Amino acid sequence: MTVGEEEGDGGQPSSWNCDQTPNPEIEEHKIDVEISDRVRNWIGSVVKAKERRTACLSQNSWPSIPKVPHPLRGTNDFKKFYEPKVISIGPYHHGKPHLHSGQNIKPLFAQEFLAASQLRIEDVYKKIKSNLGAVRKCYDRRPTNKYDDETFAWMMLMDGCFILQFILSETKGEGEGEGEGEGEGEGEGEGEGDTKVLREHQICYVEDDLFLLENQLPFGVLQMIFEEGSLSMIDKIKEYVAARIRWPAERLISEIQLKEPAHLLDLLRSALLGGDKQQPEQEQASEQEEKQKAAADEDAYTNHTHGCWRMMKESFLSFQSLFQMMIRRRFGRSNKNQDTHSPSQGNNNNKWQSFRHIRELKAAGIHFQPSRTCFLTDISFESHFFYGYLKLPVLFIDDSTKPMFLNLVAYEMCPDAPDDYAVTSFLCFLNDLIDHPDDVKELRSKKILYNSLGSDDEVAQIFNEIGDGLIDFDVYEDVKDDIQKHYDKRMNTWIAQAYHDHCSSPWTIIAVIAAVLIILLTGIQTYFAIPGN
Repeated sequence: MTVGEEEGDGGQPSSWNCDQTPNPEIEEHKIDVEISDRVRNWIGSVVKAKERRTACLSQNSWPSIPKVPHPLRGTNDFKKFYEPKVISIGPYHHGKPHLHSGQNIKPLFAQEFLAASQLRIEDVYKKIKSNLGAVRKCYDRRPTNKYDDETFAWMMLMDGCFILQFILSETKGEGEGEGEGEGEGEGEGEGEGDTKVLREHQICYVEDDLFLLENQLPFGVLQMIFEEGSLSMIDKIKEYVAARIRWPAERLISEIQLKEPAHLLDLLRSALLGGDKQQPEQEQASEQEEKQKAAADEDAYTNHTHGCWRMMKESFLSFQSLFQMMIRRRFGRSNKNQDTHSPSQGNNNNKWQSFRHIRELKAAGIHFQPSRTCFLTDISFESHFFYGYLKLPVLFIDDSTKPMFLNLVAYEMCPDAPDDYAVTSFLCFLNDLIDHPDDVKELRSKKILYNSLGSDDEVAQIFNEIGDGLIDFDVYEDVKDDIQKHYDKRMNTWIAQAYHDHCSSPWTIIAVIAAVLIILLTGIQTYFAIPGN
């Protein structure tokens, strides 16, 4: 008996038997279906999808300027944080009624810049129009198709000259503006005159408008305008972006990279992140020196200690060493068992995080210090005996903070943006730390946050609203893991809590030392009072 016969006797379907004739019902289902031209086009779009994507990317010589992604467009405050208030840059918001007054002042700014740069407007216009194909590809097709080449080229010229002249006027210091040749004297003193067209509150709005995602101009257009001029605009642009971060320009300008940025918002993002994350050898050596000093410096807890405070703290630390030894002998076994079952131990892939905000970290003996730079990537954690230091970059909080970060997050969500999600991850990390106005107060007291809004509750609300719904890409995963390891050591928490409760000021330390001395002297007196001692 063949295998096929055995299967047939066993109740298997007849189609399994190779010796049986085909079932006519099955044959009916094998009839070929004719594929229409419409379906063939669909199939072709799938087969050639990768080729089209590659060709599209190769044709775009400049990075694209996308619109805000759809997940963010449905928010209630979309117009408040993503649309310009005074000046439209590019085609997305061009011609809107509330921006008409800003459109009227662009020719004045353009005249000022071209005169100061000794440029002929005809030459600049021809140069932009000759590269208009590459410029159009930077924007979405639908908003740009309604403008012919002449109108679009003129828009790029006016918007580019406005941006450059606005930057020039905002970065012009005292004593500048004196002519250095023909044409320079003509624009002398007019750097301030063009901004007088704008009131002070309008200037603040324009500064926000220049860093909105949908209000950008390709950086290549700016280069086409100023590269033939007599002004050194590269340094001026760096200085302006540095001032936007509100960090000393001389410390930041050298770090701002101008290697083919997409636009001003992309340049601002590079400045916030610090360009290359690898620090120079001198900075690394200096940082290592600081770590050694921090470990040996007994005054690190208060940052404002005096000579007498050092002496009292030395006495107290010697007592704490003895106290720690006693705790280890008494509770060491139970603590070991607890640590073994801690979610952050035994499984390195576990992302469980038990700490919630700054107040909890402070209770666990984790203190906060400003980083050496204002770069968002400059976050580190150092764990010591029973305390730790979390270093965070310095931030200046004002009315422009929320729209700036929201547009940076929107930019990182776009397909052609850098894929490191560094700003988004930083905001998620800060959202984890800040949950209450007291958390903001602690960061203010450590000179990490500078609040210009007036209330700590507003600052906490800003970061909670920005972080709501964001996806954390764990750029700072190593820092979080180090914090969690320190946080899971319960002995650190106990000692830190005792230190915080009883040794937070010189007077409490004096009281503790006096109590310890009384106990020791009483013990010694009792010992020698026993007969025979």
